[in-house]
Amino acid sequence: MSSTSRKSPGRPRSSEQAAPVSDRILQIAMHEFIRSGYDAVSMDDIAKASGVTKASVYYYFPSKAVLLTESTIRLMNVVRAATLKILQKPLPLRERLLEVTYNHLQATTSFDFEGFMNKIETVLTPEQTENMRKAEHQLLEALADAFAEASDKGEIHIADSWLAARSYMALLMIGHSKQPDGTFTYPDKRLAADKIVSMLWNGIGNRPA
Repeated sequence: MSSTSRKSPGRPRSSEQAAPVSDRILQIAMHEFIRSGYDAVSMDDIAKASGVTKASVYYYFPSKAVLLTESTIRLMNVVRAATLKILQKPLPLRERLLEVTYNHLQATTSFDFEGFMNKIETVLTPEQTENMRKAEHQLLEALADAFAEASDKGEIHIADSWLAARSYMALLMIGHSKQPDGTFTYPDKRLAADKIVSMLWNGIGNRPA
């Protein structure tokens, strides 16, 4: 065999390279992490679920922590793109926020979102955590821009669009809250979305419109 026909250890087979392998691995990895938890999922599990060799997984992602980081960042970017698509609709801001909130709650209703995010922070390096924060920052920027635009149009009255964006994200987590018995505090996601947006919209010092 000539030297040019050899491949690097772990390099994906040509049949595996026909599709965006790394992106498929990221998508499958996030699904597995959410379904079974980070600790319970091995790189071998992800390889089998992705239909590639374990060497191929390691070729793209040298460790499970790196794979967790990249798959979560990919998820955040998907959420950001979906959020931007809704925020760009020619609708009143409140209607857009309701749609964003409902879609988010529906998409994450099958797993412990808060627990998952807390777990992530315990396994990442400072550099990986920073990369995660950058992805989160981009989502906050998209929301802050929407609040600032609505304020400029006189639709809302805020002094700090960034604070409004962070307040919204904090309220969004309430939709994942659970009772002591493990059931969701707000199982009806449309009702939860309405409560979250209403709290943001009216605050605690004004009567509901």
